[in-house]
Formats: sequence, structure tokens, C-alpha cells
Amino acid sequence: KLPCRLTPFVDNFTHLGGMVYGFLCGLSTIERLSTDFFGIAKSKCECARNVIVRFAGLILSVVLIMITTAVLVDSSGTGSPCINCRYISCVPFPPWANEDNKWWYCDDCARVTADAKLDSRGYYSLAMSCPDGVIKNVDLSDTAVTDRQWIRKQLPDICRKNCDNLFAT
Repeated sequence: KLPCRLTPFVDNFTHLGGMVYGFLCGLSTIERLSTDFFGIAKSKCECARNVIVRFAGLILSVVLIMITTAVLVDSSGTGSPCINCRYISCVPFPPWANEDNKWWYCDDCARVTADAKLDSRGYYSLAMSCPDGVIKNVDLSDTAVTDRQWIRKQLPDICRKNCDNLFAT
């Protein structure tokens, strides 16, 4: 499953939470083998420890599920309570490629908007709204762009080159 977790917008925290909850639920409901299977007698202390571990795993599972449910119900769904967790949930791929040759990016530049200014020679300026809300003026007079669709396709790359903060706040 590791290659799947490197793809963009796969929520790795869901996978991690499922693994933790699965481990805790499995720990609390695991069927113990009889001592006859191994030929080793268990003491009463070991039996008590096993019961305590199973009970603690069950209680911890229920408490964690209640906490995460409360966090999810309280969230708006548009932001994250952990700002830097995006680096765990998404990895720009391939990591060894330079910034211009990535297959996908994990920033918010795909959602930027811009107003293009047009004269008789073509588009000469962009007033781009960066992901953090800052307006950047980008000079396009050197490129002599006349195609609006080209600008629309290049807008994420223009954002990455000109915006200071690539993530929405």
C-alpha cells in the first residue's frame, strides 16, 4: 500500500488511524492459545496481565474513536487542525525531480484565480490571487501571450514562481 499512499490527496491519516484502531481492537479481542499448545504453564500473574492488556486495549479503542469522532464533527471540513500535516498526507512526486518536472504538487496553486489585462498585442499583466489571499501582479509583456487558455493552464506554475506562500491559510 505504500505506493498508493504517495499519490496526491490520499488521506494518510485515515490509513494510520485505521491501522492504530485495528491494532487496538485486535489486541483486545485476540483469542489466546491454550498453554497446552506450547506446553508452558502460565502463572496467575501472566493471566491477570493478559486480561488487563485486553481490557485496556478495548477501553483505549473506544475512547480514541469517541475523541476522533468529536474532532471530525467539530471541524468545518475546509481546513486542518494540523497545518504541517499536509507534508505527511501528500508527497510531491517524484521527490528527486526538480520543481518544474513533478508529476503532481501538494500545494494550493491549482485553485488560484487571476485577472488578465489585455491590449492590442495580447495579455500583458496578471493580477493573481495567491493561495494565502495576497494579490501579486505578474508582468506578461515579455511572453506576448494571446491565448487565454494557455494562461489558465500555466496559472499554477505562475503561482509557484511568484507567490510566497503556496498554501491557503
